[in-house]
Amino acid sequence: MLNFIAGMSQLEDIKQSRNAVLAMTSFNPGYRYEEFDPEIDKVAAYGLGALVTGKVLAKTGLLAGLLLFLKKAWKLIPLAFGALFKLFRRGGKGDQ
Repeated sequence: MLNFIAGMSQLEDIKQSRNAVLAMTSFNPGYRYEEFDPEIDKVAAYGLGALVTGKVLAKTGLLAGLLLFLKKAWKLIPLAFGALFKLFRRGGKGDQ
């Protein structure tokens, strides 16, 4: 599959040059789609769906790290809200 990126005004030019551009496209021997060998070639352990649902983040430990941080720093959240409440209650003015 090959995509052209252009404006609609260039559509006729693209149609005329499509075959010439496709003729220029080639891959090195051993890297073509039809030469894929599941015995040798590596396949990604996750797909787009896994990326979207966060399974990759869980596998890499990022979610575990975030949960550990929240477990240890949960006390900071009420303190931050308290400070904001105090700031808004004073009207944002400093001590006088």
